[in-house]
Amino acid sequence: MHFLFLVTVLVYLAASIFQALYLAIGKQTEYPALRPTIANIAFWGTCLGFALLTLFIVLWWSRQGHYPMTDWTDSTAFFAWAITLIYLIVVRMTQLRAIGSFVIPLAFITILISYSFARDTAAISDNLKSYWLVSHVILIFSAYATFIAAFGFGLLYLIAEKKIRQKTETIFHNLLPALSASDEIGYRCTLFGVVLLSCGVIIGALWTQYIEEEIWRWFDAKVFFTVVTWVIYVVQIGIRQIWGWRGRKAAYSEIVGFIAVLCTYIGVNLFLDSAHTFR
Repeated sequence: MHFLFLVTVLVYLAASIFQALYLAIGKQTEYPALRPTIANIAFWGTCLGFALLTLFIVLWWSRQGHYPMTDWTDSTAFFAWAITLIYLIVVRMTQLRAIGSFVIPLAFITILISYSFARDTAAISDNLKSYWLVSHVILIFSAYATFIAAFGFGLLYLIAEKKIRQKTETIFHNLLPALSASDEIGYRCTLFGVVLLSCGVIIGALWTQYIEEEIWRWFDAKVFFTVVTWVIYVVQIGIRQIWGWRGRKAAYSEIVGFIAVLCTYIGVNLFLDSAHTFR
């Protein structure tokens, strides 16, 4: 298990490096065949890392006897898995691989944190061994991963717009998606993320209140910040539909949403007490 996790971390590191090279090398190279080669290594390296991480999660689940979402170390590994899955889905649907230069290094950092603090976790209580909770956590993490994809497209938009505004060439200018593509796909990621987050919160509320017969704590730190994050993204969607917020404003709002995701997942876990805290 430890060796498999180490290999997975190293594969993610290599994939992150090649993802960055793919964006940085552009088309202005003396070796035209080099760019597609780097692109393929980056993509298939990411696929290999995802497959290894999937295998690790399955083996971890089998060994521990419960899903890997109840502790800081195993939840971060699952978060890296969700980020990679969303990236692969986006690439499959849009063929825009440039976003990998932002999201795959984030996935690598996440899995590195998991590896650095990896330890066996204690058995969980019987009331947590529920597929309701599994679906709740999967939806929440998938929503966060989708918001990270939106954040990546927001960054791509700002970089491309700056290039156009300043009329400057960058070493990776030829690989940036069109402004309209970054804006539209970022919005779709935001919309899909809100749907996932809404479903995750609803399932968590129903499972807690009606199945476990516990009081839903709206002022629990994790719940509160999750709702705040949800509101931020819903407001983004509403402003876009009503006042036509697109382009740079939408990109900046996706960055604000990403900060909210970090506060909800990392900030609450490290600094606040919550029934949902992964430690």
